[in-house]
Formats: sequence, structure tokens, C-alpha cells
Amino acid sequence: MAIDKTAIITEYGAYYKAGSENEKRLKRLLLFGRETTKLATEIKTDDTIYQMGQSVISSLVQSFQKGFTPKGDVKFTPNEIRLFHFKVDLEIWPDDISDSWLGFLESNSLTRKEWPLIRYIMESHFYQKVDDDMERRVYYKGVFVAPTTGTAGLTENSMNGLKYYLQHKSVNHVTMAALDASTIYDDVEGFYESISAEYQGQKMIVAMSPSWKRKFLKDKRALGYYQIKGANEIDDSIDFTPSNVIGLPSMEGTNDIWATPVGNFLHITKKGENSSKVNIEESKRCLAIMTDWYEGLGFGINETVWTNVAAAAPVS
Repeated sequence: MAIDKTAIITEYGAYYKAGSENEKRLKRLLLFGRETTKLATEIKTDDTIYQMGQSVISSLVQSFQKGFTPKGDVKFTPNEIRLFHFKVDLEIWPDDISDSWLGFLESNSLTRKEWPLIRYIMESHFYQKVDDDMERRVYYKGVFVAPTTGTAGLTENSMNGLKYYLQHKSVNHVTMAALDASTIYDDVEGFYESISAEYQGQKMIVAMSPSWKRKFLKDKRALGYYQIKGANEIDDSIDFTPSNVIGLPSMEGTNDIWATPVGNFLHITKKGENSSKVNIEESKRCLAIMTDWYEGLGFGINETVWTNVAAAAPVS
């Protein structure tokens, strides 16, 4: 990756004036954190496929008779969550900033990885951008495509995200009309009432995009159902339930809703700590910044997941 300083040189010139700049004058855009995985139960594993099993027993009770009349079956079904292998390979030529306004980020050190530029990139951009990529492009909207040898892959093709999971697993698909800002509170209540009765009393994750959550709160206010929490904040609960609506940045731009009991949403990691640390190699004034790790998202029991996302058409 070359450092693009074209606009800086165009505006300020191709020279560095010592003592006139500092890092406080460098600003960056806001980035998303990993909000989706904050909801999940974290599980660490050494496997690349996390295998689980589910057991179900059929009805047992019957009317009495003296003879022995066996009734009931126990069924075991497999469930697995695949982990995907991620990496970051970043190449930087620190000397690209020389002879420009950005010169205050260089150093007299011959070891380029000791320059203030590298510390600035790592502290102000690198880890935050990894989190933003995962939240904005991967966790919900990702669709895995096997990489092409020698070509950097697209971020959104590095994993099958939650939407893909909802489309392709045996979850409960709820048929709903298109969401409407003027009726979204009633829409969410109707969606919640599609959940099996025995789970409606459980605390559920009810997830949608932040934009739809705002519309939900505005509609709740218009209907007069709201209560005020601290700092004049309207509560985001679904009335007469123990559940709240959660806005996930990973779902922004969608009209999707999904719900599952708290604890059923799983985030599986292998070498997950590597996403927040790196190996830096220096060769001929060029730096290679590298890391890799595994992650996967899914549900412990698919039958306790409800969504308005349509099931994918079967492959013929």
C-alpha cells in the first residue's frame, strides 16, 4: 500500500516545515466497533468447525392401561458452526511521507518500524478499521467466496455472515409485510407474537438495523407507549415482554429482523486474540504488517431463531 499524499502536497506543497505540525491536526472518520459480537456468547475452540448436537424427545404421556404400551422417541440432530480464516496483510513504505507536511511523522531512525508514522497508523487506524470491516461488511452481510491465488480478496467475501446463515439454516421464517415507519411498532409486536409461546416469556435478542430501531422508537413515542429512561431516552422495550429491540450496525441498510433467546447466539473464535495484535516485518525500507485469526457466528439451537429473512431457494 502506497501512502497517498497527493492532496496534502497539492494544498501544502512538497516540503516539510519543521516544528509547525503535530498529530492533533490529523483527524479521521468515525468507524464502527464490533457491536454484533457483544450480543453473543463467546466460545474459544481449537477446531475449525464447532460441532454441536441437539436432542428432542417426543410426547410421553398417555392414558393408563395395565398392559405395557411403549411410546416416545429421542432424536439427536447435528448442528455445526464453521469458522472462517481471516488475515490482514498491509504493506507500507514509510519514506512516502518525506518532503511533505506529514514529515513530522518520520524519524531519524534507520529502522522504519520505529517511526511515529507506524505508531500513528496502528493506534489511530489499523485495529479500528479491522473492527469496522468485521461489523460493517462481514458479520451480517458477508458471503464467502474462496480466494483467488495471488489476489487480495474482498472483505465481504471472507465469511458467511448471519444473513447467509438465516437464509440457509433450518430457522423459523416469519412472513411479514414490508416494514413501514408508520406502523413499525405494531410490526415488531406482530413479529414477536410469531415466536413460540414457551419462548415469549424468555429474554430475547430482537435485532434490526439502527435506522429501523430509531423508527421503532419514534413510532412508540407517537403511540404514547414510551417511558423515559435516564437522560430523556425512550425505552426500547417491547411492551409486556422481557425483551428489547437492539440496533446492530452490521444490519444497516437492511429491512431484516431476527430474534433468539439470549445465550443462543454464539461467537466462535480460534486464535481470536490475534485480531488485536500484529507481526511487523521490515525489508529494504518497506514494512509488512500481518495478522490472522478464525471466527464464526451461529446459533446453538436453530429451531429457536425467528426471522423475516426469506429462506434461500433450494439448489436444483
